[in-house]
Amino acid sequence: MTVEEEALAQQRNRIPLYTNLDGEMVSHFSLHEFENSDGLVMVHTTVLLGLERVRRRLNELHGGGITVHITCSVRTEAENEALADELGWVDSGGRVSRDSRHLPQYGGIAVDIVAMNGAEGERVLQDELGAVCREQFDWVKDDYEDGHVHADNRDGGKKVRR
Repeated sequence: MTVEEEALAQQRNRIPLYTNLDGEMVSHFSLHEFENSDGLVMVHTTVLLGLERVRRRLNELHGGGITVHITCSVRTEAENEALADELGWVDSGGRVSRDSRHLPQYGGIAVDIVAMNGAEGERVLQDELGAVCREQFDWVKDDYEDGHVHADNRDGGKKVRR
């Protein structure tokens, strides 16, 4: 890849995503954060809204300074299989589902995230992040060894508004 091509690729999908959060248009996420290694991007509107609500709630609890980071969003079948080669399939005692909600056929309903306290430079504890995610997402898993939280809206997203 030439220098010019690499520079263009680094700017791909650097598009802010806005959503209406209780009457206020907010944007704390960009399209590229949902991009997989092949450049595929999918994000469902309920996921973006849920992430904005998680971010807002964590900032309320911590007095500001919290950022939410997406570590995985959509993944291809090949990426899912490669991850399973490393971590094993759930039906064999591993950590990866053959029917992962990260797969494209689910339309961008899943994210893996961590949250950071910028003021303190530390990660928000996984159990706290998981509890806040449960207020906004249909399904949450928060027992991964690396500390990330999986959240998805497999049932169409939480209908309850704060």
